[in-house]
Order: sequence, then structure tokens, then C-alpha cells
Amino acid sequence: MLLSIAASVVPTSALAQSTVRNLRLVAGGAAVPTIRVTPDTAQLAPGEVVQFIPVVNGTSGSVQWNATGGSIAGDGSYTAGVLGGTFQVTATVAGVGAASATVTISGPAVVSIFPGQNIQSVMNNHPAGTTFLLKAGVHRNQTITPRTGDSFVGETSGSTRLTTLSGARVLAGWIYDGARWYVGGQTQGAAPQIPAAEACRPTHPRCVFGEDLFFDNVMKYHEDVLGEVGPGEWFFDYATDRIYVGDNPAGHVVETSVTPLLFNQSAASNITLQDLIVEKYASPTNSAAVNLGNSPLGAVNWTVTNSEVRWNHGGGIGMDTETSARNNYVHHNCGYGFMGAGVNLIVEGNHIASNNIMAGSTNTCGYESFWGAGGSKWVYTTNLVVRGNFSHHNDGPGLWTDINNIYSLYENNVIEDNARGGIFHEISYDATIRNNTLHRNGTGRDFPWWTTGAGIEVVSSRNVEVYGNTLVDNWQGITGLNDHRGSGTHGPWVLTGLNVHDNSVTSRVNQDGAGRTGVIDTAGNDAYSAGANNRFLRNNYVLGTNTWYFTFANQNHTESTWRGIGFDTTGSFQR
Repeated sequence: MLLSIAASVVPTSALAQSTVRNLRLVAGGAAVPTIRVTPDTAQLAPGEVVQFIPVVNGTSGSVQWNATGGSIAGDGSYTAGVLGGTFQVTATVAGVGAASATVTISGPAVVSIFPGQNIQSVMNNHPAGTTFLLKAGVHRNQTITPRTGDSFVGETSGSTRLTTLSGARVLAGWIYDGARWYVGGQTQGAAPQIPAAEACRPTHPRCVFGEDLFFDNVMKYHEDVLGEVGPGEWFFDYATDRIYVGDNPAGHVVETSVTPLLFNQSAASNITLQDLIVEKYASPTNSAAVNLGNSPLGAVNWTVTNSEVRWNHGGGIGMDTETSARNNYVHHNCGYGFMGAGVNLIVEGNHIASNNIMAGSTNTCGYESFWGAGGSKWVYTTNLVVRGNFSHHNDGPGLWTDINNIYSLYENNVIEDNARGGIFHEISYDATIRNNTLHRNGTGRDFPWWTTGAGIEVVSSRNVEVYGNTLVDNWQGITGLNDHRGSGTHGPWVLTGLNVHDNSVTSRVNQDGAGRTGVIDTAGNDAYSAGANNRFLRNNYVLGTNTWYFTFANQNHTESTWRGIGFDTTGSFQR
């Protein structure tokens, strides 16, 4: 381990077990506020961690961290990337200024791969455990079989990513048929594995087909009938291997997604992706373009950091056992931003936006969000950690655990303006949901069940503790639903042991039936019984003009009758 003077470096495993430290702001008496970062230099090996601390004289305020060469958390802990070199860590405090520290990473030998080269062919000429620098530009239609210890790093200029992995082909040779334009020889495409009637909205019957089409990075609507193709639309005639478009392609870059996945299945472990743009992969429904790990083959410890994953079809980043995703921008993927299953998944510091929304548009990709779409969906996880992410404007839930998840942790996330609920924990088990900020979720509003569209929604899941959260103007507040869905891998799916305490809930949505907090049972009174132990304690509420903002035991309640049940007897209520 290489340390500079005054640097405090800890292995990643030790940091994960330690308590997150608060930033230390020192107020001094200087006439002009100043800021510095300590330590001011650090020498690290790849994967090592140093704790940076901002020292501010003359004022105090929140700190915004930025870093190159690795990733930095909100508490100033910096994790070195795999590429050697000299990099900067910068702390900025509003009204004071910015200061930087220098980080030197002692990286391994690096092999460069240029656009147009076959990545796998270059890899095969070098041993496992090599770091591959993917040079600036577009690397098209690459699918990789990694080996243990391989790293794939993109070039950057400051914070700008310069390397793109694209699953799309540029189309040329268009022919005008008098009504629209077409190009032949398109033999890609596979039959969907999931029926459109199950997964798609009626307005988007081809949402289950993995191929998309882009004019200058704007996604077009995929028609299912050739005769209906007009401006802004396209049609893949799979029987004749032709693609038709309703707009004149002259003068435009027209691309169609072809390659399904970035990685072939592999037993390789300890794989790193860093500083890449991954886009336009034809990932099938319920599959992700960046498919991390493969636990059935024994692959673990895959990491993607500081990357942008966008404009892919099924999902953006898919996770498996012992995988992590930190500080990525995951947006405008049809389907989900994140998805996955397995043990010990870490999702931290990511920006998750506008998934199930067409690239270059505000229109939906057409997946039915009640079936599955939005910011994320994890299933069959154990010890999932979702921390410090910003998830917003997804056409579906912001963050979603559905089916047999246990020991989930949601903390310090900001979740805003999603069409369905902010945090949605469904037919699963023990979870902690704490210290999150949730604004204006449930924008879709056309919901068949009143609990849907809540800031925090717990459905048929036991032992969920919800505390320290701040909710403002979500379609519903904090809701619990006992939906009688059956049993899973850890026992019955039931709403028991819901403990909602010490939250701040502002519900100023003044439409009848909106803004409520409480519990409902769809087939009986189990969720209302003393044995169910579902409770609300010490929460603080700011209410609008509706009569009812609470519900329990098949009745709506005012704040007075809510207290009469025994809930929030020491909480506060403002109108």
C-alpha cells in the first residue's frame, strides 16, 4: 500500500464496514473565507481508498465533490480507479470557492484499443488481468468475453467521457418507394421472449422487440404495421429483412440497434468498467446492455463506475451477486435503468433518469410500468444496498424491489417526479428505508389502487422499517398494502411489522383521494390486527385542504381519528 504523508488510506472492504464519516467544516475568523483539502496529495494503488476532508475558514456550507481517475462519495472518500496516472479531487463550497488535491495512481500496464479494432481479438493476445484503454471514439457492435481481472477503461478529458461502446449499426443505401424510405439486408433481430400483451401498453405493441432506430440520436416510434409508418415512425419488416422510415434520411445519421449485450456469459471475476459511454444495445426485454457478472458460473466482484449508460432497449445496467455500480449516469433506457438479482449488490451515487422514455423525447418507450419499467427493479436479492442515488422522471417507480428481496437497505437517496412510487418494496421481506428525500412522485396518477404512487409504498412485505425520510407532495404519502399474493422463498408475503416512525410528510396534493398515509388490506382484516404490528409513530405531517389524509381498517381518517387509533400520538399535524 502506497501512502503519502497525512493520507489515510483504507482497503475498500474496511471502508464498507466502517461508519460513514460526516464532513468536517472548520469555522475560523479569517476576513476572507478560504478552503483547502486535506490531505493535499495521495499515492494509491488501484482500488485503494483515501478519506479527503475539506477545511473551511470563515464560513460553512455543503460540499460538492468532483474527482477524476476514480470515484468519490458524498463523505469525501475517494476510490482509485484502475488506470494509472495523476488525477484531481476537488471540493467546492458555495460562497467560498474550490480547492483540489492531487492523486497519483500506480496503475498496471495498459493496452490501448482503437475504434475499428475487434476488442476480443486484442484481448486474446494479452493475459487475463490486463487493463484495456478503449481509445476515444465509437467502438461499434462489440461483445466481450472477459477474463478474471480484466479492466475496460475509456478515455476522458476532465469530466467528459470520450469513449463510446455502441450496439448500433449506421444505415446507408436508402431507397425511396414513393411513400417512405427503406434499406434491406437487415438480418438482425430475434423473436421476443415475452408477449406484447403482457409487457406493452396497447399503444406500443412492439415494445418487446429489442431493435430501436435513431435519427441523430433521437429514437423513433416502432410501428407494427408498414402502411401506418409516417413522420417520426419506422417499421422493421422481419420477413423481408427491411427497415422502413417515414422521414427522409438524407443528411441524417440513422442507426439501428443490433448487438444485444456487452458481455458474453463468463466465469471471470474482478472485472472493472470505468469512464465509458454504453449506448444503443438491442438488449432484450428483462435483460440489460451492461450485464454485470454471472453467479451461476461463479463470477463475482464486477464493478462499473463513472460511466454513462443510455439509449439501450431492455435495461441499462444489470447486476448479479457481488457486483457494484457507483457514480454512473443511467438514463433513457427503455425498460429499466437498473435491474438485477443476487447477494450483496451495491448501487451507490448513481444518477438514474428518464428510463422507459424514448431518447430525445418525452414520450414513453411503451413498457407497461405496472408490469415492469422505470428507474430500477431488483428481484431475489439478499443484502441489496441502494445508497445516495438521484432517481427522477422515470416512467415507472423510482426505485423498486419486487419479489423475494430480503435485508434491503435504501438510504440517502433523492427521488423525484417519477410516474409511479418513489421507493416501492413489493412481495419481499425485511428492509430498512431511511433518510431519503422524495418529492412529487406518482405523477401518472391514473392508478387502479390508491396506495400506488406513494412516496414510499410497501406491499405484502414483512418487517419493513421506515424512518428519517422527508416526503413532499407525492401522490400518496407512506402506504402499506396487504394484497394476499401468496408465499415466496422466505415465507408468506404479508404486511406485518411495518414500522413507520420519525418521518416528515408534506401532503398538499388537494385532489380528493390523494396525499394519504396508512394501510389497506384487500381481502380481510389481517393487516389491521394487533398481531400484524403495523404502526405509525412520531411522524410529522403538513396537510392540505382534503378532509382525509389517513386510512386504516377500511376507513378514511382525519388527523384526530388517526390519533384515536393510537397512531402518531406524539407526532405533529399542521394545516
